[in-house]
Amino acid sequence: MMDTFASSGTAAAAGPRFQNQLPSDVTFTPDRGFTIECPVWGQPTPQITWLTSKERLGSSAAGSGIWNPVESSSTSAPSTATSTATTNNLITLSPNGSLTLHTFRPEQFRPDVHAATYRCLAANFIGRILSTPVRVRAVILPPFEVNVENPRVRRGSTAVFRCSVPDSVRDYVTVTSWIQDNRYDIFLTSSQDGRHVMLANGDLHVLSARQGDENHLYHCRVLVQPNGQTMTSSTAGRIILSQETMTKMAPVIVESVNRIRVWRGQDAVLPCVFHGYPPPKVKWYKSQTIQYGNLLLPLVASAATQEHRGGVLGLGRHRLVGGTLLIASVVAEDQGRYICSVNNSMGLVESRTELVFRDKLQVRIVESSNVVVVAAAAASAAQHIQVVDAETSVTITCHFSGSPRPVVSWLKDGQRYLVGNSGRVSSSSGDEGYTDMVQLSISSVQREDEGIYQCLASNDEGDWAQASAQLAIGAFPPHLKETFSRQVLHPGSSVSLKCLASGTPLPHFTWTLDGFPLSPVSERYFLGQQQQTGHDDLVVAHLNITHVRVEDGGNYKCAAENRVGRVEHSANLHIYGAPYVRRMSTVVGVGGKRLELPCPVAGYPIEAITWEKDGRRLPLNGRQRLQFNGSLTIDPLDKSSDAGLYSCEARGQNGLSARQSLQLNILAGPRITPFGMPSRNVMVNSRVQVSCVIEEGDPPFHIRWYRDDKPLVHPHHHLSSSASSPSQHRPANPVGVASLSSTDPPIRLGPLGAIANGLRLTDFNSYSSILTIDQVTVNHGGNYSCRAENAAGTAVHSTLLHVSVPPFWVNQQPPADTVQTVSGHSVELKCHVHGVPTPQVIWSFTRDKTADKYTTLFANTNRTLLANQSLVISPVDVSDAGYYQCEASNGVGNNINALMALQVHAPPEVHLNQDYMAVRRGSLTGTVLKCSIRGDPPLNIHWRKDSVPLDPTQSRVVTRAQPATGSHPSSSSLHPTLLTSELSVTNAAVADEGLYECAASNMHGEDSDAVFLQVQDVPQPPLDVRVASAAGRRIQLEWKPPAADGGNPLQEFIIFYQSPGGDVRQERIMASQFSGSIGNLQPATVYQVYMTASNALGQSQPSLGLTVTTDEEAPEGPPLQVGASSVHARGFTLSWAPPAHQLQHGIIQSYLVTIDSGRMLNRTVLPSSSNEYTMAGLRPNTNYHAYVQAVNNQGSGPASPSVSVKTSEAPPEEPPLNVACVSLNSQSLQITWQPPPPDYRNGLLRGYRIFYEPLSELLYLSSPDQSDLQTGSSQTTTELTVFLSGLQKFANYSIQVLAFTGAGDGVKSQPLTCTTEEDIPEMPTRLKIVQSGPDSLTISWLPHPRPTSRVTHFTVYSKEIERGQDVNPQKWTAANSGPSAGRLEIRNLRPRRAVFYFQAAAVSSQAGEGPRSSTVSFTFNPTNKIVAAVVSIGSGYLVARGSRLILPCTALGDTPLQISWLQDGRQLSDWLNLNPLKLGEQIQQPWIQQRPHDPDDPDDENATAGLIQVLTNGSLSIGQLSHNGGGNYTCQARNRHGQDQVDYWLTVVTPPPAPQLRFAASNWSSVTLQWASGSPSTDQSNRTRVSAARHYVIKYRPREAARWAQIVLPATWRSVPVGDLNCGTEYEFVLVASSRVGNSSSSNVVTAKTKGSPPEYLAADARDSDLTLTPTSCTVDLVRWQDRGCPIQQFIFRFRLATDSAGEWIIAGAESPPQQTFLLAGLIPGRDYAVRVTALNAAGSAQRDYSVRTPPLVDSHSKSDVHGGSLAPLFSDPRVAVPMAVSSLAIVLTIVTLLLRYRYRSGTDYLRPDSHPQTVGNANVRTYADGGDTPEDGNSSTLSACQKRPPPMDCSGRLSDYAPEQVSPYAVFPSLTSSGGKSQFSSSRRMKTFVVDGTKDSLSVEMSNYAPPAPSMIRRMHQQQAEEEPMYDYIAPCATASGPNPSGPNPSGRSNKLTSNPQSVFVPIIPARSTWNQQQQMYRQQHGPNQSSPHYHGDWNNQETLALSQRL
Repeated sequence: MMDTFASSGTAAAAGPRFQNQLPSDVTFTPDRGFTIECPVWGQPTPQITWLTSKERLGSSAAGSGIWNPVESSSTSAPSTATSTATTNNLITLSPNGSLTLHTFRPEQFRPDVHAATYRCLAANFIGRILSTPVRVRAVILPPFEVNVENPRVRRGSTAVFRCSVPDSVRDYVTVTSWIQDNRYDIFLTSSQDGRHVMLANGDLHVLSARQGDENHLYHCRVLVQPNGQTMTSSTAGRIILSQETMTKMAPVIVESVNRIRVWRGQDAVLPCVFHGYPPPKVKWYKSQTIQYGNLLLPLVASAATQEHRGGVLGLGRHRLVGGTLLIASVVAEDQGRYICSVNNSMGLVESRTELVFRDKLQVRIVESSNVVVVAAAAASAAQHIQVVDAETSVTITCHFSGSPRPVVSWLKDGQRYLVGNSGRVSSSSGDEGYTDMVQLSISSVQREDEGIYQCLASNDEGDWAQASAQLAIGAFPPHLKETFSRQVLHPGSSVSLKCLASGTPLPHFTWTLDGFPLSPVSERYFLGQQQQTGHDDLVVAHLNITHVRVEDGGNYKCAAENRVGRVEHSANLHIYGAPYVRRMSTVVGVGGKRLELPCPVAGYPIEAITWEKDGRRLPLNGRQRLQFNGSLTIDPLDKSSDAGLYSCEARGQNGLSARQSLQLNILAGPRITPFGMPSRNVMVNSRVQVSCVIEEGDPPFHIRWYRDDKPLVHPHHHLSSSASSPSQHRPANPVGVASLSSTDPPIRLGPLGAIANGLRLTDFNSYSSILTIDQVTVNHGGNYSCRAENAAGTAVHSTLLHVSVPPFWVNQQPPADTVQTVSGHSVELKCHVHGVPTPQVIWSFTRDKTADKYTTLFANTNRTLLANQSLVISPVDVSDAGYYQCEASNGVGNNINALMALQVHAPPEVHLNQDYMAVRRGSLTGTVLKCSIRGDPPLNIHWRKDSVPLDPTQSRVVTRAQPATGSHPSSSSLHPTLLTSELSVTNAAVADEGLYECAASNMHGEDSDAVFLQVQDVPQPPLDVRVASAAGRRIQLEWKPPAADGGNPLQEFIIFYQSPGGDVRQERIMASQFSGSIGNLQPATVYQVYMTASNALGQSQPSLGLTVTTDEEAPEGPPLQVGASSVHARGFTLSWAPPAHQLQHGIIQSYLVTIDSGRMLNRTVLPSSSNEYTMAGLRPNTNYHAYVQAVNNQGSGPASPSVSVKTSEAPPEEPPLNVACVSLNSQSLQITWQPPPPDYRNGLLRGYRIFYEPLSELLYLSSPDQSDLQTGSSQTTTELTVFLSGLQKFANYSIQVLAFTGAGDGVKSQPLTCTTEEDIPEMPTRLKIVQSGPDSLTISWLPHPRPTSRVTHFTVYSKEIERGQDVNPQKWTAANSGPSAGRLEIRNLRPRRAVFYFQAAAVSSQAGEGPRSSTVSFTFNPTNKIVAAVVSIGSGYLVARGSRLILPCTALGDTPLQISWLQDGRQLSDWLNLNPLKLGEQIQQPWIQQRPHDPDDPDDENATAGLIQVLTNGSLSIGQLSHNGGGNYTCQARNRHGQDQVDYWLTVVTPPPAPQLRFAASNWSSVTLQWASGSPSTDQSNRTRVSAARHYVIKYRPREAARWAQIVLPATWRSVPVGDLNCGTEYEFVLVASSRVGNSSSSNVVTAKTKGSPPEYLAADARDSDLTLTPTSCTVDLVRWQDRGCPIQQFIFRFRLATDSAGEWIIAGAESPPQQTFLLAGLIPGRDYAVRVTALNAAGSAQRDYSVRTPPLVDSHSKSDVHGGSLAPLFSDPRVAVPMAVSSLAIVLTIVTLLLRYRYRSGTDYLRPDSHPQTVGNANVRTYADGGDTPEDGNSSTLSACQKRPPPMDCSGRLSDYAPEQVSPYAVFPSLTSSGGKSQFSSSRRMKTFVVDGTKDSLSVEMSNYAPPAPSMIRRMHQQQAEEEPMYDYIAPCATASGPNPSGPNPSGRSNKLTSNPQSVFVPIIPARSTWNQQQQMYRQQHGPNQSSPHYHGDWNNQETLALSQRL
């Protein structure tokens, strides 16, 4: 087989095989990258492909899932969306097959590359293998800190420190060590002082916490695995000792885990941290499952004495650290459930932890025994190839190991192998008892089974492993490729029979005829076979007969056979002739079987074949049947009746026949006489004999014996083939698994037929055999079989031998005589016996060995009987000591028993008389601690205080012995000893307080008991007394309990407080509370506060004092002298005086002005310096109530008396509704409408104005008497309909309607286009007739310039006049379109002189034919001399400057025909020769292409240089019509017979002249401009005409900016306020007039500046300071900065040492948007600094310098919040503070630099917030940003996300008079008081307005900050339906991110910015509707949606989202 395989050439090749396993997980950082190797070998070298998948793989993933190939970025880009390749050099595939993940930037992170799973696929022509998955994770580690928390524990308990890291990096951080006090390192499981132990999970346990431990600091040191960085925690942990009174408490487990996973060889940590009092004891058990339940095996307890080092106890691999169990070097046997049992005198508590053992997953494939292994060796690897024969069975065995148990699947050539589907392949888990393997069985190996098989194992933990094996087929059975078929021949013919077969090895052919083999050599035929040429596995065989005979006929069969199979084919060859039967030999049959007798007949045709037996024709019965082919079948054979002579006769068609006979002999199979072993159990050492006798059957016989299917063979016999052959192809059994099959080795007998154990076989005669067992042993039991065989068959008979065995000890070892154990442990008393049947064991017990009677034992709570008859006692008590007897019996022979003595040793038991004692400090009587100890001697007794041993030689410790009791003299345990130890404590001091332990130990264990001795005293003062909040009349204090309560429960806390010059007052607080308040205080008053604690022994010392100043309160008085003036339609002026000084309660910061219309509430905050406010944007003709409130840092005061004001009328703000028109006839229209909405009429409607103007479609092509400016007309009416008459026919009219009140006209409606009806066409204006040929005329005409219908064609009428009579009238039709439009040629005229009269009329499809034109006559003279004539008709035209036009000149006449063009008599071109027959298509009327003039376009200035040329068809082309291009243009045509000409008059229409612009006024956010239109120059010659302006465009920009903004204005306007400007900024303005023919030149540049000044600092009193100092920081208060009209955008803070006056300033930070305060940190205590604060707004900047000195460091309990706060000791160290300050400064500078760059990158945009809306959530809600590019904060108050709708309130936080339903859903109200009692109300530099709606559709009013805007500056809202929510032009931001509009592109093209102030509550501004916006909407629709429109908000700050003073 091996040679065959090698010869095929496959042995030199080997499939791929992995040399090493790939890593399962790869983690790397972006700055490092990673390379994954694919270690594969094969011959030839495999091709490597990498696959990737996004799916998360489970344990059963195997080869499933979607895997895509990885493409290298260095080769090609991905072609599909699903490809994982990258074009950014993220991945590279190397030629050696490795995959490299390159370094990348964080923004380049791609989940499909850096968080994916990869697999390596290796392939060559042999097959493919797939690697295990490699999970790749690129870890982008964010900046993080490592912290240590402070554990709070009771004294004596275990403190657990943990290293805290963020969850996002926890998987990549490992704790390496701990650092104590920055001096001592604590490493894994080290215990330097016996109390500090670091565990494997990184926790640090500090055992037995005691006084003084709280003074130590602990840092942890970690290793960041992806980048190898080592970090130390930024904070240090400190033990906090609980001050709870030592009262009795049951144990509580505070830390444990339910499950842990531990790898083989690692240390396991099972935490069990607890507390309780008295100090609990801990024991660990392991739960072991036994027959009747679970057995708890004790592991280690706190009293163990095997090892003791300061709380670390252990036995072997198990150690106890405090209460935590450590298991070193975990093995598989450690898996299971562990129980931590903690108990004291108050109770017991347990925790359970399951330890899951994990082991590395390993897989290997074992070759089967029925295969040949071929080794293909190479320098780097060896591949084992398993070679099997085809159609045989093969089993591939895969052994695996690892924990958890994996799931195993099979791959073939890299694809998942589906077993069981084909029926040939199956998978099993191996033989019984061997479960760590999987077998893949293929029952009939086929060629497609060749390849590489992989065993792939994975478990739930994500572990993977694989092994592979190559399967090759060595031999294939024969397969017939080509065969012969049935043939019928005549004698003498030649025949050739061919068979072609394939197989490996090559098959060999044999031939038979009717079942008789053909000799290879014969004269009658030729047999041959040879290998097919060109095919190594094909053989062809031939049988050739040259001259066939009749006897050559019959059934021919070719059979191909090799060593692995056989295949055959047969077919009949018929030869014409008489029948012929071949001779037949004797046949032997087997009785009871089926037999078929063929009749070998030749000749053809054969009519019948018959059979006879003994002269009688068959069949004779139902067992005999004649087959179709002539065979005889007998089923079954009967020896008595079927044996004899049989004859076969064949008959042909001619009556001839042939006959032959055969003898049939029948054999009978053997039958065994039944026998059996004795029915009862056979005793050992007895004798047994049985006989096997064959009672029937034909000899010879072969008799064999078997026991349990194993043959019993004589020594001189060899194994027969039948016994040995089955094992040749059976796979090897796994190790340790016994097999009882017939293939096991036979049992060989000894000499003379005997074996050593007495078994003999005796052959009595040829048909009987005797089995004898001379001495029966236990091993003789089993099933015995006798098997008899002869030629006819086999018979088997079996019997079972049962052997009875009396009880005996296993391994002949009785149990031990003495067993020793320790009380509390478990013990197993073994009684291992065996016997048949299984013995029963009875246990009994006695305490006295000499006792006569034993007590039978049964299972109970602590006694368990195991399946192996052992007795387990758990836990063992001293009372269990005694003598135990086990007795075994099974009813066979004598019973056996054994006696065992159980000795139970007593470990120490320690008891104290109390668990808590108290003594007064300094007491002379003292106290005595008594300790009783019982246990086996010798006992070692010692005392410990707070885990520190006491000197035993001290006189205060006395130990004495007492007589032992409770032990029986005959007991197997030792006699426990009772001792007493006393410890006396006198003159108790504070140092004597603590936990005292009395501990005793002996060789069997250790025990201890503890008592807490408390030294009582007055308590210590309260700790950390601080101000939680302060109000105007109340101070809220918080504190921590005293460090010690003096041993007595606290009774109360007392707060003492005193004002300057006042008495000391006190407030008592319950001891259970740690906060309290003192009330009835005076606002803005300084108080000295301190506290004491008291218990039954007295009061403590006072705490550190606090200096607290109460807050201001809201004013109690309203503003005075409130009045209104300057009332107009849109507002009025409100004035007032400050409240009375005694009622202000602080500095007035601002005023809150409220305007109430009953439907809407508007509030505006004004600076404190204001005493009047001009309301703007109010509703006209509306009653308002106004009142004012004063506001200080604590809120608003009461409202002033309300002032009632009614605004005057104003023009309507909305146009009439539902404007519609109906065409009545060709010159009349009916216009209808509805009044404007009532809310926008602004007064009593006086009437309506209707504006209408025609819209000329030919704007730039007209007659000279028409103008390009259609001014239109208007009508006024009081009705809701109007009839317009006298209009142009079939013309488009633009209709607009407005309503007006007594105050003026309102807003026009949107333009409505209406068309009058068609009428009959107008007649053509001019006709011209020329002679175009000898017999033809050409008529041309001009259509009417104003069409009144759609003309379809023209009708030309003609007639002749002869003798005064009209003769020959005719009519022609001419098309209105096409090349001949406008002219008609009449041909075939009679050759005679005649006078023709022509008329033309236009025809419409709707109205019919119009009137005829005037009659034109023409005299026709037949001639061949055609005079030159021009068909084109001239006229006058208005043309825009810069337009391109073509003037036609169609000339007719004899050639040569020439034309020439002239302008005002000046020739423009030379004469041009024309050929009328080759002119092609021409135009009849001028063609004009408009190009509006743009003065800003430099190319437009070249209009005067337009190209003028004459086209080949004679037309004049003007490229660009210049300003001077107007005048008369003449085209002359001439030939030798005459000439003609046509004249065109062009009037050039120019844009309007530049307007004159001037400055009118300005305020904080707007500039008002006025202008006058330019004076056009007059042209009396009508060569030019100035176009009227249709609208104006104002362009403006800041003076230093590059880009212009623009707004469009109506043509009737002569002034406008430009809004949305930055305050305090200088702007440039220009104005352009726009007309239909282009824009004018820019006006003069006007420079104007908005109001506003740089910020200003308002100095305060000397006693007030802006600075709050601490030793390391300075807080700057910014409330005194005034913005002076321009909101402050940013504060910049700098500082430097005062001594370094020449040094550079250090930028400490920037506040943008500004906050109330700024913290300048990182200062050095006790140093002088210079601090500079710079404020910036749109108008400029201002700065203020401070000189400060930081206070020195003080005690951690500071005296007040004002004079400094506590500083952690860590920052007091300059070695820590200076580096941290420098690092913080560097970070702040980086952030500030980036922020400033981001803010200043767009010029001055940062100075002014963006006012453009952004859609948020709803398309009807637009949000404006606040403060430029300030980053958002997630805590900002939002609308859509938060859905906040607070009730309306005044500035003091009280509910207003408005119901909740009246509040606008987008209004957010201020909260004027923040945590800590400090006011966060905004300073006066910013003022905002908010609106409260009375109804849903109520009008919105927007108030400005300072100056009132002009009425035209009010922006209106878009019109909304009544049921819809109104669209808000300004809503408080409700998102925390800026970006593009989520609902689509911004239609206005404006920037979308959204900025949230993280310390503000946003207030929405809802602007009012205005006439201005209606007009702008109209112009937008006329000029397109992209046309900018003006936005005016006056001086409003509604573009900012300003906070009303609530810091979040």
